[in-house]
Amino acid sequence: MPGFNLPTPPDFRFWPSVVSHGWCDLPPFRCDEAMRILQRIHQLSDGAVVRLTMPAAEAKAGSITVYVEGIDSLTETQIMEISRGLSRSLEIDRNLTDFYALVSQHPRYAWIEQLGAGRLLSAPTVWEDLVKTLFTTNTTWRMTIQMTERVVTLGDSYTGGGHAFPTPQRLASMSVEDLNAHVKAGYRGDYLHLLATRIANGELEVESWRDADLPSDEVYKRVKALKGFGDYAAGTMLKLLGHFDRLATDSVCRTVYKDSINNGIAAKDDKEITAYYQPFGQWRGLVQWMDVMEDYFKGDQFRTS
Repeated sequence: MPGFNLPTPPDFRFWPSVVSHGWCDLPPFRCDEAMRILQRIHQLSDGAVVRLTMPAAEAKAGSITVYVEGIDSLTETQIMEISRGLSRSLEIDRNLTDFYALVSQHPRYAWIEQLGAGRLLSAPTVWEDLVKTLFTTNTTWRMTIQMTERVVTLGDSYTGGGHAFPTPQRLASMSVEDLNAHVKAGYRGDYLHLLATRIANGELEVESWRDADLPSDEVYKRVKALKGFGDYAAGTMLKLLGHFDRLATDSVCRTVYKDSINNGIAAKDDKEITAYYQPFGQWRGLVQWMDVMEDYFKGDQFRTS
């Protein structure tokens, strides 16, 4: 089975980065927590559909090992393409020096740097992140998983089972009625079809939103302009695009604030929660997410990741 080593920075911790965000439970990712293996069915630009396998046991300081199934050998071009996608998904190039320096000033958050937390698993493409974020709005996590499982079956299949994430062109080629009947996403189905169509016909160039020079406010405005993307969804997308200066407060965040931060007392309103995170400035959204993940991250399994 061909494979290669993907370089990582000194502060990178593989497993905390994998389970940092619920995307690890959504296909075409597959997360085996018992064996601590991350897999992904992935389609390359040359059309090849492969399965990427990354065992935590083979992640060491300076690199992670990526095995590629479904192809006899790898070209340098394919290695570079896979590396770019995984670097984006695992935020390998994210510089967290300033973030760690900030949270180190707050004893409550000392665990973040100790565990190497702070990177959020995302998709290799903004398109996939948008679809999955849309599927998290006004629903349960179980329903999000089910909607994602159904939409992924519209992608090209992998010979060993499973599918790559479908392209916007594939979804745009379907009628709204057929897409809704297949994905069963409720009102989100219309928004999904519209999003796919606008990307497929060149009206939207969402991959350009990853440009580091694009101001956070501009990215937020572009996401909010999409049908079905309110404040919560836009805040979530900003985090996945590397902008952490806005919050994405939902019911889970409110519960965490009440139970873990405010001595069991619910916030009077979201403004109270906003005021708590205000001192964290450009990193406030990431600190809020670390609060959501704290109990999970503090499990013993992460201390040797």
